[in-house]
Amino acid sequence: MRHLDKKILIPVVTVLIFMFYASYITIQSPLVGFGVKNENGNWVVDELHEDGWAYNQDIETGDILLKIDGDCPEHNNQVTKEQLIRAAENFTLIGKNGEEKTFSVSYVSETKQLFSHLLFPLVYLLLTIYVALYIYRKQKKELSALVLIQFLLCIALAYGSAGASSRGDIVGRVVNGVTLVGCLVFYIQFLKIFLERFEITFISQSSLRKLFILPLFVFVANLVTLFVPTWKNTRTMLELGIFSLLLILIIALFIKNYSQYRDKPGSQAVKLLVFLFVLAFIPFTFLYAIPAVLFSAPIMNAEIAVMFLLFIPISFIYLQLTERLFDIDYILSRFKYYTVLAFPFSALICGIISIFLVENISVEEVFLIFIMLFVGNILFLYIKERIDYRNRKYMFSVRGNLQTNMYTFFQKTKDANKVQIVINRILSEMENTLNVKSAIFIEMHQQESSSVWKVHSQSSETFMDLLKLEAVDWEYESIGNIFTFLKGFAVVVGSDIHVKKLILCDEKKTGMKLKNDEKIWIEMMAYFANVVVENMKLIEGLVEQIDELKLQETNESPKWLSKLLFALSEKERANLSNDLHDSILQEQLQLLREMDSMYKIVDDQAIKDKLNEMKEQMLDNVHLIRETCMELRPPLLSEQGLKVSLHRLIRQTKLRCNFLLYVSIGENIQPSKEEELIFYRIFQELLTNAMKHSNATEVNIDFYQVDRSIILQYEDDGVGVDLTNEGYSFSSMGLVGIKERIRSIDGNIEIISSKGQGMKIRIEIETEAK
Repeated sequence: MRHLDKKILIPVVTVLIFMFYASYITIQSPLVGFGVKNENGNWVVDELHEDGWAYNQDIETGDILLKIDGDCPEHNNQVTKEQLIRAAENFTLIGKNGEEKTFSVSYVSETKQLFSHLLFPLVYLLLTIYVALYIYRKQKKELSALVLIQFLLCIALAYGSAGASSRGDIVGRVVNGVTLVGCLVFYIQFLKIFLERFEITFISQSSLRKLFILPLFVFVANLVTLFVPTWKNTRTMLELGIFSLLLILIIALFIKNYSQYRDKPGSQAVKLLVFLFVLAFIPFTFLYAIPAVLFSAPIMNAEIAVMFLLFIPISFIYLQLTERLFDIDYILSRFKYYTVLAFPFSALICGIISIFLVENISVEEVFLIFIMLFVGNILFLYIKERIDYRNRKYMFSVRGNLQTNMYTFFQKTKDANKVQIVINRILSEMENTLNVKSAIFIEMHQQESSSVWKVHSQSSETFMDLLKLEAVDWEYESIGNIFTFLKGFAVVVGSDIHVKKLILCDEKKTGMKLKNDEKIWIEMMAYFANVVVENMKLIEGLVEQIDELKLQETNESPKWLSKLLFALSEKERANLSNDLHDSILQEQLQLLREMDSMYKIVDDQAIKDKLNEMKEQMLDNVHLIRETCMELRPPLLSEQGLKVSLHRLIRQTKLRCNFLLYVSIGENIQPSKEEELIFYRIFQELLTNAMKHSNATEVNIDFYQVDRSIILQYEDDGVGVDLTNEGYSFSSMGLVGIKERIRSIDGNIEIISSKGQGMKIRIEIETEAK
C-alpha cells in the first residue's frame, strides 16, 4: 500500500467503509418482503413479494399484523409510512382462522438472500478493488484509467448498497440511487477520454457536463421521498427510467461512432467495449429495469440480473494482464456459431427438467435454468475448442502442418503460367503432404443420352480399377467432394457439362485412413485447383487470341485489349491479396497467439528458446504476407489517393535501396481513378527496375501536372542500355509493361539511354479527370 497515494486510497477506503456499513445492515435481517394495508383499524397483509423471506413462510394475504418487533404496528415507520415490511426481527400475525402465528426472522431458511444480498456483492467488491489497484499501478498517469476506476468502484457501490436499500436504510437507498445512475455517467466519460487517443469524439464535453446533473437530480429525488414517503415508487421508477435512458444513449453513441469511425484504428477497441458493455448491462436492462418501468413486472430478479456485471472487472483483468485486446471479430463469429449449437440443446434439457423432473417450478426459475444451460454450453464449446487445438498442435510436424504447407504451395505456384505446370505441382503437393504413393489427374466424360461415365483422359497409367471409377454417378458429385474407394480416393477438382475433373490418390503409405484435418485440406486444394486451372485456361485462351489479333504493321495488340488485360490482372491481384489476408495471414496470427500461450505455461528453457525461434520465423512469414498483400493491392490508393500511396511506396523503397532517391510530387496532380492505378504501377516498375538492374547511385523522379497534361520524368546514372542494338530487351527491366500501360490510355513515352550513360524516361498523358 506504500506505493499508492490518496488518489486511489481515499475512494477505495471510502467504498470499503460503506460496504462494511451496508453489510452490517444487510446481515441484521433478510428482506421480509410483504405489504400491508389498513382495513378498519387493522393492518392486513395484502401482498407477498416473490423475492422476500415471507413468500416461503406460512403467511397468506388477509392475515392481520398484530405485532412487529414486540410493538404495535402503528408505532413502526415501515407500516405507517411505506406499508411494506422490509426488515424485522420478529412479528406476530392472526390468520384467517383466528390462529395466532409468531415468526422469528433469520437467514436459516433464506440462504439465497445471504448469497445474493451479501456474499456476491462482497466478492464483486474485492474483485473490483483488485482491478482498480492493478489499473492504477499500471496506468496511474492516464486520466482514462482514473475515470475507469471511478466507474468500477461506482458499480461496486451500486451493487453493494442494494441489500441495505431494499431493507429501507436511508443511506443505502440514497447511495444506491446515485451510484446506479452515476456509474453510467462515469462510463460515458471514460469512453470519451479513452477513444480520444484514436481521434474518435464519443461525446462532446458540453453534453457530458449536462449528464453529470442526473446523479444530483436522483440525490434530490431521494431526499424528497424522506418527507413525502408516497413518492417512493415514483422515485424508483425515475431511477430505473434514467438508468435505461442512459443505456440507450450509450448504445446509440456506440452505433453512431462506429459507423462514423469504422476505418479508424480505434474501431476494434470500440467493438470490444460494445461487446463487454452489452454482455454486462443488457440482462439487467431488458430483463429487470425496462420491464419494471413499463409493466411493473420484471422478468428476472434484480440480484440475479446484476451478476452479469461481473463480466466487467473480469474482462479488464484479462486486458491488463495480457496487455492486448481480445480478437473480438473471432470471438463474435464463434459466438454466433456456438449459439446455434447451444440454443436447441439448452431448450430441450430445460423443457425436460421443467416438465418431468421438477414440480411447481416458476417461469423465472425455468428461464434462469435455460440461461445457465445456454451460457454453460457456449463456454463449454469455447473451452473444448481450446483443448482440441492444444492437443492437436503437439502432433503437428513439418509434413502435418497443413496451413504452412498450403502457404508454401501458394508461394511455389504464384509464378506458374501454364495449366499443366499447376496441375503437376498440385499432384506433387498432394503426394508429399498426404504421404500417398501417387496422385494423378483424370477426366470423366458422361456418354451422350445416358448416365454412363467413362474415363476420357488420364495423365499416366492409373493404379485404380477403372470399372470402379466408371460405376460412380459423377453427375451429383460437386467440387471438393471426396469419394473413397477400397484402395485410395478421388476428389472432384473441376466440373463442366457432362465432364468431371478428378485427382486420384493412392492409399497412404502408412495404410491409415484420412484424418478430418486432411479432408479439409484436400477440399481447400480442390477449390484452389478449380479456380487456378480454370483461370489459367482463360488466360491461355486470351493469349492465343492476342497472338491472332496482333496487328500486321505495328506488331501490337489493340488498346482495348491491353486495357482489358490490365483490368483483369488488377482484379486477380486484389482477389489473391484478399485470399492471402483473410485465410493464410489470419491463421498465422492465430498460431502466434497460441504460441504466446504455450510460452507462458512451459518451464523448460530449451523449449522456450525453440518457441522463440519459431515465433521469429512466423513473424517473418507474417511480414512477408503483409508485404505481398500490399504489393498486390495498394492499401491506401482507394481510400486516401495516389499521393499518400506514392509517399508510402517511396519510404519503403528508401529503406531497401542502395542509391540516393529524390522524388518531387506536385500538389495539383488530379488523375482519374484509372490513371491513379496506372501511375502507381509505373512507379513500382521504375523503382523495382532501379534497384534490380540500374546499378545507379542516384535516381531522380519528377511527377507534376501542367494544365491537363500529367508528366512523369525519370532519370538515373546507372548502366543504361544500348538502344541502337537490336538485341536489347526491356522485358527483363519491366519497361514493356510500362509502355503497354501508357499506350492503353493514349499516352506518350520517350526513353533515352546509352551504354554506361544511365537512363531518362519521360511519360506524358492527357488526364480524363474533370
